[in-house]
Amino acid sequence: MDVADGDFPYEARKIAGPLVLPWSIAFLPDGRALVTERPGRLRMIEGDRLLPEVITGTPEVLTGGHAGLLDILVDQDFPNTHLLFLSYMHGTREASTIRVVRARLDGMSLIDKQVIFDSRPALKGVDMIGGRLAFGPDGMIYLTLGEHMQKEHAQDLLNDGGKIVRFNRDGSIPDDNPFVGHNDAQPEIYSYGHRNPQGLISNAGDGLIWSLEHGPKGGDELNVITSGGNYGWPVVTYGVNYDDTIISDRTSASGMIDPIYKWVPSVAPSSLVSYSGNVMPDDWQGNFLIGTLVGECLVRLQLNNGMVVKEERYLHHKIGRIRDVAVAADGYIYLLTDGTEASLYRLEPSEDLVASRRPLQ
Repeated sequence: MDVADGDFPYEARKIAGPLVLPWSIAFLPDGRALVTERPGRLRMIEGDRLLPEVITGTPEVLTGGHAGLLDILVDQDFPNTHLLFLSYMHGTREASTIRVVRARLDGMSLIDKQVIFDSRPALKGVDMIGGRLAFGPDGMIYLTLGEHMQKEHAQDLLNDGGKIVRFNRDGSIPDDNPFVGHNDAQPEIYSYGHRNPQGLISNAGDGLIWSLEHGPKGGDELNVITSGGNYGWPVVTYGVNYDDTIISDRTSASGMIDPIYKWVPSVAPSSLVSYSGNVMPDDWQGNFLIGTLVGECLVRLQLNNGMVVKEERYLHHKIGRIRDVAVAADGYIYLLTDGTEASLYRLEPSEDLVASRRPLQ
């Protein structure tokens, strides 16, 4: 159920910008924020101020379409390691891969860089590429990989396109990955049958890995990701081609995992986070927050026993396309918009809400 903005007592306050095609925001333990810009820049925000200098040492990236510098993941032991993990597109438009580099943040520089993952084989195209990173509940790194608008890749286990892959922090492949030892599959693959997963978390308090996936025209999905799971694309889908022609006449099939939730028409979900903190109302605890591109709104999903029981939408067309959503340690929600003159916003209680919370004199 949609919520009218007039009934939503929170405002999006611009914190920093302009940013050029930002893709991801991550918070350091000391409260500073890092933002990736797709042209290949890594920016620092300190005390609600975007520092003018860029962080040096970022890898050379392939840009164009959806490509560029993508996600950033802060090491779970950052105070001791100072490690960051960055995903980005590498190569050429005719032969591109998604790489993950591990580097150490030293002041305003990345040092000790090491490429720990490179998708295979190299594919044509720079769209529908995935790129989200997350630590799993097992401490492993998970990475989403899109199928480059070539549907056949998603069901091909010798191709990383249309997959979620899993590897150790040094890039080695865990022995318990589902396809280790299979001659007809890449050992890094954890799940398959994906189109373009753009949200990935395991911090929902339930020990599960959740992913958001772009459908074609219709059929965006929220999925629980399981080892070896086949999520059906393009054999099953709730969407159609952009010219309205049929992709498949099936929305479910034996041996393929149905989505927990779907959107028809599409909202183009771009990011996923689970809320915890004391800024928002109590009934927001553990809810999923989703940024949307086509929908240009913030989506909140309330879950019960692993099922979505309520959907609400906020900030309709107020700040534009929302590329990423993050929750800081103090409980505030941050929204990163999309575009060549994008901004970072913080969701804050409106003056009316603040006034209503003041004690009577």
